[in-house]
Formats: sequence, C-alpha cells, structure tokens
Amino acid sequence: MEISRLDNPHRIFFADEFGSVSRMDELPESATVVDVYKRIIDTLVQETRLSASSSDLVESGRYSNAPAHQRFNDFIQSLSSLQRQTLAELLQEERDGAIHDVLAVLSWWVDCHDVGFTYRGEDMPVDLSGMGMHGDYVGRRDGWEWPSDEEG
Repeated sequence: MEISRLDNPHRIFFADEFGSVSRMDELPESATVVDVYKRIIDTLVQETRLSASSSDLVESGRYSNAPAHQRFNDFIQSLSSLQRQTLAELLQEERDGAIHDVLAVLSWWVDCHDVGFTYRGEDMPVDLSGMGMHGDYVGRRDGWEWPSDEEG
C-alpha cells in the first residue's frame, strides 16, 4: 500500500495493489472523539467497502492488474456478463461481511476485555447504535442517520 499526500497537505491518499485510491481527509483541530468515530465508520462504508475492481470485473473481465492475479482474470473472462455481475455481487457481500466481522471482533474485545480506542488521549465511543461497531457499520451502510449529539 502506498501512502502519499499528493498536492494537498491536508489529505492522505492510499493506493492499494489493485490501483484503487482512497482519500482520507485529515480532521479539523475541533474534531471530537464522536466526530472521529463517525468518520472511521463512514470511511469504511463510503470508501473501504467499495471496490473499484467491481466495475472492471463486470465490464472488462479484469479483477486486478497485479501479475499474481492473472489466473483470476483468466477465470473471470471465461464467464458470461450475467455471471460476472453475480460474481461482483458475491465479492461485495464477502467484503461487507469481512468488515462487519472485524468490527464485531473489535466490539467483543471492547465489551469483554476492556479494550478501548482513544483520540488525542480521550476515550472514543465505539457504539452509537447500541449494537456495537458492527451495528453502526451495518446501519450506516443501510442508510441509517447518525443520532444527533444530544442523542448519542
């Protein structure tokens, strides 16, 4: 994974082995621990879970430009358009499930073993939905609005 700031010193860009680029805006000085937590979950929903290779997979039969993935490309190119679409949906479900499962494990560690997250030395909330980090992720992915500051 390559990390660079490109032309803007307030943004960090990540490029993975597939060539996908994610933008991580730095937080303003006034950001609270709740703001940071919401940003983490929203980044997982809006950037991390979305695979740029999905459209390439369906349209051109390409999963990745990485030489080690040529066998995947060969397989995908042998599929019909409908089969490629189905495969793209399956891969998206798996990616969503993996993110959910990692957050569920982290939530378990927070709940059962007193693990915590901090931002600038302040304890960060890790459950605004009442269903753990994984619940916040699923809710935001499915269109749930964050509670107002007075609610959460």
